[in-house]
Amino acid sequence: MPFSSRTSAPGLVIGAVAGLFAGVLVLAGGAPPGWAAVTGLMLALPLATLGAGYSVMREHGVLRGGAFAPVALYWVIAFPIARLVQDVGTRLVLDERFDWPPQPLAFLAYQALISVGFAIGFVWVHERLLPRGAPR
Repeated sequence: MPFSSRTSAPGLVIGAVAGLFAGVLVLAGGAPPGWAAVTGLMLALPLATLGAGYSVMREHGVLRGGAFAPVALYWVIAFPIARLVQDVGTRLVLDERFDWPPQPLAFLAYQALISVGFAIGFVWVHERLLPRGAPR
């Protein structure tokens, strides 16, 4: 599967915007700007990477448009990974310590539940950003 900007752009953009939006929410919640920036960036990077991977798989027919279950399965695995990277990375940058979230299995299970909502929004936006003429 070749990786190109045309095939990966929709998922990359969606993932980056979603992660940065998390930083905006943290800032709106009253956290210091530096904390919000790290939080947003630590989520934007893995979501952009995983979103780009989704777009490449979609472009090459591994995942097809109109079928939600495979997309939900992708994000039920990918979203908890992104959140784990965010949680661990934010602690590493801000507290200068490598540490797992409290109750890591419960953390991952909860993120898997949340991923379904993220997958719905991701698919909806992805279908609108997909270049014309691309397989649907």
